Amino acid sequence: MIEMVAFDVAGTTVTDDGLVIKAFEKAFALTVPEIWAVKSQDLTKYALDTMGQSKIEVFTAMLGDANLAEQANRSFEAAYLELVQTEGVSEIQGARLVLEDLKSRGIKTALTTGFSRPTINAIIDSLDWQGLVQVTVVPGDVGAGRPSPLMLEAAASFLSVEHASNCVVLGDTVSDMEAAVKFGAGMRVGVLSGAHSSAALAAAGAINIIDSVASLPNLLFNSRL
Repeated sequence: MIEMVAFDVAGTTVTDDGLVIKAFEKAFALTVPEIWAVKSQDLTKYALDTMGQSKIEVFTAMLGDANLAEQANRSFEAAYLELVQTEGVSEIQGARLVLEDLKSRGIKTALTTGFSRPTINAIIDSLDWQGLVQVTVVPGDVGAGRPSPLMLEAAASFLSVEHASNCVVLGDTVSDMEAAVKFGAGMRVGVLSGAHSSAALAAAGAINIIDSVASLPNLLFNSRL
């Protein structure tokens, strides 16, 4: 029995195309230009390594200053929204079909993300995904991002999920899998369409690893869309 399938966004259901890193780079260049000038490679690597985590928490760890982190996060969100509006976003091929398939089977779905509420809303509007998922959760809703399990717990509570062991969590990053482990998800699925490698996902707790979200129905139901 599957009570809920929870998906990450960028790199899992939505093609990243480097937009997150572009937004990070713009945020650093605007907020701490003197640091960016000498540490751009290190900062970019850290952003990649921590992909999937709450952006404000990443900026805080990088900059060591809460005020600077807030400024950088605001710059990041503004830059990402502008990129979504100017360059657009697209789904990982097959993502919409998977969401429609799960909906037709009566399986509850959720999106959890490190983005802010305005950003995820803009992404959903851009893809015309309104009504495809029952709930979306962002770090600001619960006070913490991944690898904390709080977003998954909030989604499960909203959807009246009785047992985490009956849930599937899908993501492309180490933090996705770490959050799924802490949540107690019965099936933790790593996808290779995003930031992290098969080895990294497995080490973080992935039980299954697939090429992309499009392969999920075959994994769950032995069916292809």
